[in-house]
Amino acid sequence: MAALQLDLPKFESRNAQVVGISADFLPASVAWSERLGLTFPLLSDLPRKTLEAYDFLDTDPNSRLYRYAKRAYVIIDKAGIVRYKKILDNPRDLVPNDELLAELDKLK
Repeated sequence: MAALQLDLPKFESRNAQVVGISADFLPASVAWSERLGLTFPLLSDLPRKTLEAYDFLDTDPNSRLYRYAKRAYVIIDKAGIVRYKKILDNPRDLVPNDELLAELDKLK
C-alpha cells in the first residue's frame, strides 16, 4: 500500500482511483491507513464478500474459519469490466507500480 501511495500522482494522472481492500475490522483498517499515511481509500471487507467475488480469498474446505485475503491487484474500467487481475502466491511479493501503470496506459 505504501508503494501505491508513493506513486499516487502517477495513477491519478491516468484518471485512476486507487482503492485498497482489507479483510480487517474497520478500526484496524483506519489505523493502518493512518500509520502508512494513505490518502486513498482503504476499505474494510470483514465479511469478505468482495474478496470472494474476485477470487481473492484463500480458504480451506476443512475449516470454516480459514478465510484469508490473498495479495491481489485488479484494474476495473469505468464500465465495471476487469481489465487486469493478478493474484500473488506469496503475500510478501508486490506487483511493481510500473506494471500497473503500463496496464492503465493500455486502456487509453
